[in-house]
Parts: sequence; C-alpha cells; structure tokens
Amino acid sequence: MKNPKFRYIVCLLISGLLLSEGFAQEYTARWQLPEGAKARLGGGKLNNIIFSPDGTRVAAVTSIGIWVYDARTAEAVSLFAGIQTGEIGGYLPTKPPEALTFSADALIIASAHGKRIYVWDTATGTAFGMLDKHPDTVKAIALSPDSTKLATAAGDWVVRLWDVGTGKYINSLQGHTGAVNAVAFSPDGKILASAGDNLRLWNADTGELLRADDRDLGFASRLVFSPDGKVLATGGGWDHTVRLWDVNPLNLRQTFEDNTIKIRDLAFSGDSRTFVSASSNGKMLLWDVSTGKELKSLPTPQDKEDKVHLFMQPPVLKLLQKDSHLSTRHDDFHSVIFSEDAEQIVTTSKDGGLHIWDVETGLYLSSFSLGAHSDFVGVLAFSEDGKYLASNDGFEGRIRIWDVDTATQHAVLTLEGGLLVPGRDLRVSQGIKKVAGQDLQGTIWVWDAETTDKVAVILTEQGMRYWPLVLSPDGEMLAGCERSGRNVIDLWQTDGVHRWTLDEHTEAVTEYTFAPDSNTFVSGDGDGTVILWDVRTGNQRKSFTEHGESINALAFSADSKVLASGSGNEIHIRDVGTGKLIATVDDAENVHALAFSPDGKVLVSGAEEGLIQVWDLVPTPQERSTFRGHQGAVYVLMFSPDGKVLASGSTDGTILLWDM
Repeated sequence: MKNPKFRYIVCLLISGLLLSEGFAQEYTARWQLPEGAKARLGGGKLNNIIFSPDGTRVAAVTSIGIWVYDARTAEAVSLFAGIQTGEIGGYLPTKPPEALTFSADALIIASAHGKRIYVWDTATGTAFGMLDKHPDTVKAIALSPDSTKLATAAGDWVVRLWDVGTGKYINSLQGHTGAVNAVAFSPDGKILASAGDNLRLWNADTGELLRADDRDLGFASRLVFSPDGKVLATGGGWDHTVRLWDVNPLNLRQTFEDNTIKIRDLAFSGDSRTFVSASSNGKMLLWDVSTGKELKSLPTPQDKEDKVHLFMQPPVLKLLQKDSHLSTRHDDFHSVIFSEDAEQIVTTSKDGGLHIWDVETGLYLSSFSLGAHSDFVGVLAFSEDGKYLASNDGFEGRIRIWDVDTATQHAVLTLEGGLLVPGRDLRVSQGIKKVAGQDLQGTIWVWDAETTDKVAVILTEQGMRYWPLVLSPDGEMLAGCERSGRNVIDLWQTDGVHRWTLDEHTEAVTEYTFAPDSNTFVSGDGDGTVILWDVRTGNQRKSFTEHGESINALAFSADSKVLASGSGNEIHIRDVGTGKLIATVDDAENVHALAFSPDGKVLVSGAEEGLIQVWDLVPTPQERSTFRGHQGAVYVLMFSPDGKVLASGSTDGTILLWDM
C-alpha cells in the first residue's frame, strides 16, 4: 500500500501549484530586484538542480543566483543572488557556483564560487558566512551531518576540512594520486569519502587516511553513502560505470556499466536495499544492492521511439493555462531521490521539471515545474493593449505569456507533436498575433497565437534552415535568413506564399526587422552595411555604409519614420524617408539591442555585459540614465504601448520590467 504521507505530499504539491501559484509568482517576481526594475519574469537559465538530503527542498542553480524551492509545494522559498546587501554584501557572488551542497536538515546551503565558499540561510536567502582563504578553485564540497565541518576538493588533488562556524582551516588530507571531483560524509559524520581518479576514506575528525583503493574510477564525479553507512556508490566518470563499495573493509562489491550514457546522479532508498542511477539521456536503472541484479529500467516519458514518431507528425501549437505545467526536458536529469517509503522516485531535469515515478510498476506518474526557467530570452512582444507580454523560451519550443500588472505567467503556447530544429525557437509577432517555427524537416509552420490554429505551411528545400524567423507587426509577413550562406533573406506571406528573395548583401546578414507599419524591412550585415527594402515590391530603397563594424541591432520609431542602427559602441539615427543621418551616438557600450519609446523621444540600448543605457533624443542624444541587473547580454528590448514600462530580455533567461 502506498505511504499515506507521500500521497499527502503529492496532493499538497498539486494543490499548491493550482491554488497559490499566482501569489507565489507575484511575490517572487519582486525579490532581489535591481534599482529601477519593478518586476522580474522568469527564474533564469538553469545550470544544476539538487535535492536536500531529506527531500524537502530543491536548490536550482541559475544564471541569476540560487533558487530554493519547497519540494512539497513547488513554491520558491528564497533566492541567493549577488545583488543582495548585508554584512558581506560587497563580496557576494555574481556568477553560478561550481559546487553546491545542502546541510542534512536543509536549513543551510554551502556554495563554492571560484576560491570562495558562502554559507546561506535557506529561509531568508541571506549569506551569513564566507570562507575566502581557499588556495585553489573549489570543485566539490560537502557539509557534515551536524553542519559543523565543510569538506572541499580543488584542482590540486588535496581534500581540505574547514570549520563552518569560524571559517577556519582544520586539516589537509593528502594522498590522492589524481584529481578529486567529489566528497561526501558518512551518515554518522565519522568518515569522509573522496573520489575522482581513485577512492579514499578518511577519519573526518583527525584527517587520518583509513582506507584507499587506487583503481581508475574514470574521473568519477558522484559519491553517495547508503543511509545505513555500509555501502558507498561512485559514478559519473568518463567510463560510464557505477561502482558499489563496502565501506568497512573497503571492497568493490558490484560494477554496473552502460557504455553509452553519462551518469548524472546516484541515490539509495531509505532502507539501503535499492539503488538508482540517473543518466544524461533520461535513462534510470534500479538495482538490488545485496545481489547487484538490475531490477528495472524506468522509461522516459519521451524515449527514442517516441521522437521518431514525433518526427513524422506535424507539430501542433497548444495553449496551456497558467496552472498547467508541461516539462520539455525529461531526458536530461540533474538529480534523483527516493521518496521516504522507497515507492516513488523523484527526478529533476534541465527545464526545471520535477518528475515522479512509481518504483513498483516503473511507470512515469506526473511532472511539475519549479518556476519558469529559460535558457535565454530572444523575443519579446506586447499585446496591443499592453496587458500581456510574450517571450520565447530559449530552445524549448514554448512561448510564455505574462500578465504585466501582476508579473505572473498567464498562459503558455507550447509545441506538441513535432520537434523544432535544435537551436531554433518559436517566434511571436508584435501584438501576439502569429507564431512561427521551423521543424526538423525544414518545414516552416505558422499558427494563430490566439486560437493556436495552423494558418500556413511553408515548404523549403530539404535541409535548408532559416534563423531567426521574424514576423511583421501586422502578422502578415515572415522573414528568414538561410543559415548556410547567410547573405540571402527570404520573405513570405504568412499564408505560405513566397514573395521576395533579398540577395544584395555581400557579407553575412547579422540583423533584420520590420518597421511598425510592416511596409518597410531593414537588414544589416557583417561589414556594417544597412539596407532598407520596400516590403510591397521587394525592391531596395536605400543602403548605408557609414558603420565600420558588424550591425548588431536595428530598431524603428513607432511611426516608422526613424531608424536606429547599432554597431560596436556606435548608434546611427537617420530619417527613413530621406536616408539622412540625423544624429550619432558614439559613447554607447557594445550595442546588441535597441528600442524607441512610443513618442520617439527616448532610445534605449542593451549591451553584451547586461547594461541598459537610456538616451534622450531631444534636442540632441544624451545619456539620461542606466539600468544594471541582468547577468547576461541584453539582446532584446521592448516598450509597452503606453511607454511606461520597458521590458528587457537577456541570455540569463530572465525578463526585467523597468519603470520608465
């Protein structure tokens, strides 16, 4: 019979998602905001996810910091970010950690950033301790069960012990003959294990070497004790092998091999009888610890046969309501853990999904999402009334639609049935009218964003890839640059009719967009040439060659009469009708995005380093202010229709809403 406690947890998880998600998102959207920002949409690009030992918390390492979620409700508990203030605020990290670990009671987290280690309170998101005297970049860390000692491994083959309370160095454990990639304390805290090229067991109090095994472990990166402390598991190395060891005496008892798969994580059941390995392709194997026999292989929700089937089917755009959660990356696990009764397994994946599996039947049960995490944001589009903002979700085949006032996710447009070309994404037009994407066979699909009905199928030459796809503001035209040559742009009507081939660029095209009136199209290339095109005839109107470097950003004013082009640290502003250069900004920083305010009096530029500059254009261009807050390049900027809000999208996977 299923454990009532676990059933309660699952029910609580579901009810928490359905009943409190809006409140939780609205609350977390305003955590740790940079000056000038009114909300953050999305949780950032995911790098890693780990469970706490007791399974009550999940830590997600992202481009903007470390999120801690309640594993029972999927609600964010805290955010550890480098923009915090406090006693050690001047030293807080701004990049994701190389290593991360929970305390046994899940109350604190230790994270390693280069040579520094921070200790965080999971309830408040505050760093209350810092160890900054480590001699080398830290690769692995572990907290003792009583949270008093911290073990670290670096690139010098030495394991070190530190006092958590004082931050003082305790001992160096030397004896490894190669790199050390993983450290772990035994459940009683008496033994410290370290592994990489080989395996060592140490006395956690004195640092004395207790036992060693010098056989090659293939650069193992995972090291886990069984709950009873009698067995140790190693894995995650280049040899794709998991090994089980008796702890006392140290003896290799079982070897599990899979010659094609990288092991992501290892876990024991609470009774130490069953062992699971989770792999990078979503494969999970269950083993009997005592006999070493494989008990079961847990299938992914979408295995290779499913992908072949999907490849043969046309993609379908589906609308999900805000309370629905569809994970797209079941096949790249980050971490795995057993439920307390060992009847379920819970895994996390690359998209922030939390997946539940039944051990007895081997069946996949359900998925839930830990926040809205994206690889990057490269598309932004406001609805005509300004109430909603649409963004693409990296390479995951999703368009997220956000409620601007509440800073919550309103709905999701997701691709089902077919698969997008890897490295391509869904695109959405201004006004959120049309959605376009290209599938694995090269076919371009266009859907109505409101009804999700298919409106066009554009057949291209087999294997020909267009990226990015750009939709006109009126939703009637679509442009794409063929990836192989990069100097030819094709324009189609969104009913599928090919209109024009624009082939007058002599260098690779780097940027292109439509004017707000959808009658003018502009493109820029690698040698700094900008060309204006008439959409109705496909003819070139004007070309400009004043830029000396590659064109990285293009933007029209709301009335389509003024064009801004960005190249390096320079912005040119010119009259579209006459082609006359109106003004030049030569002190911008590494421009990669541009946007005009609706009244045309303000221009904003986004930089590779995450900086946003605000320029007053009247009477002459002058920098008014700057916004800093993104942890990645700003590649897209968009004003709300009333000009009161500026949305910025970044490679850090987040959108910031700025009060203008």
